[in-house]
Amino acid sequence: MKKIFLILLISGFALISKAQLYTCNEGVVTFFSEAPVENIEATNKSINSFLNTSNNEVMFIVHIRGFKFDKDLMEEHFNEKYMESDKYPTSTFKGKINEQIDYTKSGTYNVTATGKLMMHGVERDIIAAGVITIDKDKINLKSEFRVPLKGFNIEVPKLVFQNIAEIISIKVNTNYIPYIKK
Repeated sequence: MKKIFLILLISGFALISKAQLYTCNEGVVTFFSEAPVENIEATNKSINSFLNTSNNEVMFIVHIRGFKFDKDLMEEHFNEKYMESDKYPTSTFKGKINEQIDYTKSGTYNVTATGKLMMHGVERDIIAAGVITIDKDKINLKSEFRVPLKGFNIEVPKLVFQNIAEIISIKVNTNYIPYIKK
């Protein structure tokens, strides 16, 4: 299913010239939950992302089981009890960068992206602020935004409500290079 989705995603960009489509060659998504009992942090390098510089569209696919925790038990609970990773294996974002950027000029640009975040089977509109840094044909995108668990039907049992924040901080850091069709 994941491979089919990725193939369709790339196929949707097939009509675009190579210089306008960028793919993520390195990317990290982290989340942080600050709660009274303990803080929880996880890192995920199992992501796919595309940036279309001709129309400012950006897409992300984050593989939920790719999140790694310091404690094995936290990772197990995250996948089985909260995110139900077998049922919802990926989270996606498809949106558009709102600002017009000259991707041919090196520099740093403050941006916002408006789009749809699909997580835990629920799709929500979000706006995320970020920074794009362009250095020749390499593009870096960093963003930080907050996600309410209730908005995505992620239930936290009352027994552990002090262990997990109701709103989670998400950080994204991706490096893009021109996409070359193989």
